[in-house]
Amino acid sequence: MVIFRQVLLVFFVMLLLVMLMKKNLTFIFLSIITGAILSFCVLFSLKKNEEDPGTLVVSVLQTGIYTSYENAVNAAKNFEPSIIYPEEGKYLVLVGASTTTTGLEKIENILNSKGIHYYKKDLLINEKEKSLFLKYNMLLEKATEEETIILLNSRILEKMEEV
Repeated sequence: MVIFRQVLLVFFVMLLLVMLMKKNLTFIFLSIITGAILSFCVLFSLKKNEEDPGTLVVSVLQTGIYTSYENAVNAAKNFEPSIIYPEEGKYLVLVGASTTTTGLEKIENILNSKGIHYYKKDLLINEKEKSLFLKYNMLLEKATEEETIILLNSRILEKMEEV
């Protein structure tokens, strides 16, 4: 944030100097300064959003969040398949997970047909062996039968539980 303030200060000082110069030079300097500021902001945001190559973004369908493990276990009994995923001292009951939107939509359609309410959330998972996880998701994306989708969802959830 300090760098951004310094850049803005330089921008306004240059703008003031340019305004004192001839009219043609004003547009040239103004466009150069604007381009420099915009490129700085883009580069800064790209560096901030770099992900660890060992992490995997997984979209999950959560039916509840609990402070006690026992309550989460009792809630998870109502859903098949489901897992209890610990996160920051809380326990999430997850009923679906996928790395692709197509796979997640298929799981959502099944849950909606059963009247199960859920909340979508993205989780970052440290996964050393991404290949098996991604294979299940690729199969889920191509699956058409409900039984197959449920089975693959179960395997994906099991894989998440191992992590």
